Amino acid sequence: MLPVILVGVCVLGIGLMTVYYYSEQTYLVLNGDKEVSVGLQGIYSDPGVTAKSWGRDVSDQAEVSGLPDTKTPGEYVVTYTSGDLHVERTVTVLDHMVPRLELKGDKTVTLKLGEAYEEAGFEAEDDSGTDLTDQVKVSDQKFDRAGTFRIRYTVSDSEGRTTRLSRKVVIEPNTEYETPGLPICMYHYVYDENDPPDDVNARYKNYISKQDLIEEMNWLNEEGYYYPTWEEVRDYVDGKLLLPQKSIVLTFDDGEYATLDQLIPIVEETHVPVTSFLITEHAGESKAKKYKSEYFRFESHTHGLHHAGGAAGYRGMLPVVDFETGLADLKKSIEICGSGLAIAYPYGDFNENVRTITEAAGFLVGVTTQFGNARPGMDPLALPRVRMWQDQTLDYFQRNVAPPDTLQTNETTQTTQTTGQ
Repeated sequence: MLPVILVGVCVLGIGLMTVYYYSEQTYLVLNGDKEVSVGLQGIYSDPGVTAKSWGRDVSDQAEVSGLPDTKTPGEYVVTYTSGDLHVERTVTVLDHMVPRLELKGDKTVTLKLGEAYEEAGFEAEDDSGTDLTDQVKVSDQKFDRAGTFRIRYTVSDSEGRTTRLSRKVVIEPNTEYETPGLPICMYHYVYDENDPPDDVNARYKNYISKQDLIEEMNWLNEEGYYYPTWEEVRDYVDGKLLLPQKSIVLTFDDGEYATLDQLIPIVEETHVPVTSFLITEHAGESKAKKYKSEYFRFESHTHGLHHAGGAAGYRGMLPVVDFETGLADLKKSIEICGSGLAIAYPYGDFNENVRTITEAAGFLVGVTTQFGNARPGMDPLALPRVRMWQDQTLDYFQRNVAPPDTLQTNETTQTTQTTGQ
C-alpha cells in the first residue's frame, strides 16, 4: 500500500510543479519604452507587447486601446490587455513636427476629370535645420476617375522619425475633354477559312474568319490595348472615368453555336475578353451553361424580340412592343445570360420606347449599329459601334480602331456606314 501512496504523492508533486511552472510562464510585458514621444503629424509605429498564457505565445491576441491621434498634441495612454493582465504606455504627441514638413499652395485642389494636376510644392527640414526637401516621398498623382483622392507626402530624418501630410484632390465629372473615343467593335459570325460555311458570302458579310480574328487580337495584345468592363464603359461615357488611349471592346451578336465553338478556344488562347450578345430564346440556357470562360460573357440581344414586325428603322419589334411585354422579355434574357449590364438592340433599332424599357430593366449600356466610337457625353443607352467585315485586312482593322496619332501613316482612315442586323 505504501508504494502506491508514494507514487500518488510523486504524481501530485509533479502536477503541482507543472502548474507552477506554466503559471510562471503567463505574463504581459511592453516591447520598447514605457514613455515615448512623436512629432505632430508623425507616424506612430506601436512596438506592441509580448504576451504568454500558460507558456503559449499570445502576443498577437493582445487587445490595444488608446492609440494616439498624431494630428492632435497631447498625452495618450495606450493600454494593452491579455486575459486578466494589462500594461500601459504613455505616448506624447508634440505640438510641432519632427521633422518639419510644409505643403505649399492649397490643401484642397478641385479639378475636372482630364485636367492636369500641377504640384504646388513642399519643403522639409530636420531639427537642426538641414534641408530634407529632396527626400520627401510623394504618393501616386494619377487621377483617372471622378472622386476624392489624397496625395500623401512623407519625410524621415536620420533618427527614423517620420512626418506625413496629405493634400485633398477633388476630381469632378467631365465630358468635355479631348479623347479619341472608345471603339466598340461589332462582329457577328466566326468561321474557319479552311472549312467555310455554305452561306459565308450571303449573310450581309457578317462573317469573319478565325484566322483574321486571331491576327487582330494578337495585334491588340502586342499594342497593349486595355479591355474595359461594361461598368467602366458607362463611367467613361458619363464623364467619370478616363480610359487609356488604347482601349477597345469586342462584341459578337446573336450567339450562334458555330460561332461560340470557334470563339471559346480563341479567347482562351489570346486572353482577350469578349461579349456575346445572346438571343436567349435560341437555346440560351444551354449556351450560357456550355460556353463558360474567364474571358467570355453573355449579355442580352433580347429573349424573343429579335425578329421583324415593327414599322420603323429596320422593322424590329422592340421599338413598338408595349412596356410590360418588352420589360418581361428583357428580364428573361437577363436571367438566362446571368448578367444585365449591356444590351445590343435587334437590328440596331432604337427609340424612346426602347430607351424606357431598357432603362427600367436596369441596363448600364445599350449599343446600336450606328457607326462610330463611343464618347463622353453620349447617351449610354444608345452607343455606336464599329462594324467588322468579312475579309477585312489587319490594316483596315487597325485604321478603324486605333487612335489616329498612334498610326504611322498619312493615309486616310477607312470607315463604312453600317446597316443594322
